[in-house]
Amino acid sequence: MTFKAKMQEYRPVFMSANREEALEYYGKLGFVNNTFTGFLERDELKFTIHQLDNAKKPVTPNHHLDGWSWDMYVWVDDADALYREFVENGAIIHYAPKDPLEYEMREFAIRDLDGYIIAFASCRT
Repeated sequence: MTFKAKMQEYRPVFMSANREEALEYYGKLGFVNNTFTGFLERDELKFTIHQLDNAKKPVTPNHHLDGWSWDMYVWVDDADALYREFVENGAIIHYAPKDPLEYEMREFAIRDLDGYIIAFASCRT
C-alpha cells in the first residue's frame, strides 16, 4: 500500500489549569511561545498548552493513571548539560539524571505546574 500524503510534524497538546502560568514556566526553561496559540518551541521540540475551562474533570497527566508514566519522552544531545540549565532556571525536578539498566540512556525528568512529567534523555554510548 502506498500513501502519497506525508506527515511532517506533530505537537502534543497539554491541558492546563492556568495556561499563562504554564507558558511563563516553560519560558524560563528556554521555550519560545506564541501566547495566542499556546505553541511552545525549543530547538526541534514543539508542543502546545491549552487552557482547560469548564472542565468536567481535572487535568490528568499519565502518572495519575498508572503511578509512573511520562507524558513526553524527549531525546536530547546532552541530558546532563540540559539538567544543569533547567535547575539554574527553576525547573521542578521529578528525578535527577540516572542511567536506567534496561536501556542505554542517561535521563532526567521534570514536572510542570499541571503535573505533566517530561523526561529528557541522551545516549550513554
